[in-house]
Amino acid sequence: MSDQSSRELQSGLVSVGLPVYNGAQFLREAVDSLLAQDYTNFELIISDNASEDETESICREYAAHDARVRYYRAEQNMGPAWNFLRVYDLAGGEYFLWAAHDDRRAPRCLSLCVAALEQNPRALMCCMDARLIDENGQDVTATYPFRCYHPTGERPIERLRGLVRSSSWLDVYSLFRTPALAEPRQWKINAWGGDVVLVAQLCLSGEVVEAKEQLLDYRYFSSKTVEDVARGQSTSAKSVEVSWSNLTTDILECVQSSPLGFLEKFGVKWMVVVEFCFRNKSVGWGIGKEGFDGARRAFAGGLYGRAFTLSAIALLKRMEGFIQRVKRSLQSRSGRLVAPLQRERSSEERRRG
Repeated sequence: MSDQSSRELQSGLVSVGLPVYNGAQFLREAVDSLLAQDYTNFELIISDNASEDETESICREYAAHDARVRYYRAEQNMGPAWNFLRVYDLAGGEYFLWAAHDDRRAPRCLSLCVAALEQNPRALMCCMDARLIDENGQDVTATYPFRCYHPTGERPIERLRGLVRSSSWLDVYSLFRTPALAEPRQWKINAWGGDVVLVAQLCLSGEVVEAKEQLLDYRYFSSKTVEDVARGQSTSAKSVEVSWSNLTTDILECVQSSPLGFLEKFGVKWMVVVEFCFRNKSVGWGIGKEGFDGARRAFAGGLYGRAFTLSAIALLKRMEGFIQRVKRSLQSRSGRLVAPLQRERSSEERRRG
């Protein structure tokens, strides 16, 4: 990745990066929503990862008719992570926003987010509310409810708590200050949950603001599983596997490398373990299912610190499972003892009646 901190960025300009591969079905809808923004000082950077459908012709058509559109095409498919980072490398604006090729943005998306960042110079990113749309563009938010808390709050622990309590993570589609994304250790995009790690790093490093409107229409495919998402991130050179345990460890490493003090780091790490591994039911279930597999792979790869952390998390999940089984057993026994007493009491009351 190029060093954005050493590049002269144009003040007030928003760079919108749209990575795409074979996205012809929804691409026009996405691009039209971006070109309809009421904030006009922006550039749209489209990076085509050697698409084989009509994506190229669609992009060249837009680039020919609108000077704000910059189109780049790779000669061969370089993988989704490369394409995701490439649009950032090509950005020349003070602000940066990733846009998916199948999502839509409300006309006031850029203007409201830029205004929010200008009002708080300390903020590194501006989040926005979203709704779910299906393949036909219909609102299905109520049909498929999702839990997406923004990483906002005055303190780093409050911001990170919002992130780890979520079951859906869309804040990678926020508006960022471009230089804030230049720190190399943020970039684990080719790992499971890399976008979550990136946002975790930012919300530990600086403030986050929010434009409290539904400015993002996120395309939700009900048939797509987390395994499908992982396969979509994989390349011929690297296979991405679903691993909630590794994601937990990546977030903990973000805390460790953050500018927080020793005691504050300890408190934030403990919060992450409790909220992410135990109170977040969907993540906790995934961690419990993985068991000690992640620890064994880390140990085999010589990552002993990570292996220790993963082992500790797996052990805590085993202890939690054991306690729950004991609790259910006691409740069951209690029910078997109480039921005869209740029947005897009811029988005695009938005789007295």
